[in-house]
Amino acid sequence: MRNRIILATVEEINLRGFKFTMSDLTKRLSISKSSLYEHFSSKDELIATILDIVLQDLREQEEKIYNSDLPVVEKLKAALLISPKAFEPFHDRVYDDLRLTYPEEWKKVTQFRQERMNRLSDLLSQGMETAIIRPVNIKIVQQMIISTMNDLNSYRFLSENNMTYPDAMSAMLDVIIQGISVKK
Repeated sequence: MRNRIILATVEEINLRGFKFTMSDLTKRLSISKSSLYEHFSSKDELIATILDIVLQDLREQEEKIYNSDLPVVEKLKAALLISPKAFEPFHDRVYDDLRLTYPEEWKKVTQFRQERMNRLSDLLSQGMETAIIRPVNIKIVQQMIISTMNDLNSYRFLSENNMTYPDAMSAMLDVIIQGISVKK
């Protein structure tokens, strides 16, 4: 039941953002409020649980990539293409809504993003040290990646260009990787 509640909540978030109510959730699940509150004491707890699941999932995927024997460039691509396995990628409006509605939870997202950029920086440095990646300003590459990833979360951009988020990310990565890779 707990997993059903979590999945239904993700559907509500993608539909209504964080404006959904626990009543919306009980209707979607065809359960009573008391059944819902047996598993989660509040909407805040439910949101925190979902965010923790998403961030843990992403960390585990990254860990596998960084501990793999993949070449540096392939690790970079793979690390940037991860997305939550259990849920569809959230649209940009969901991130904005989270930032405004749940600032404490948003801190977890910003901390994760910073950790992610630090690991990517280490990977870029490793690639430059081994002459796989040409010398570049890492801060500029980071900003390009962050800005582009934020822009690619736009539902409007994706629908106007008939692209999925993974397709757009893959195209963006191809351009960036080609730009920073050493030409042979």
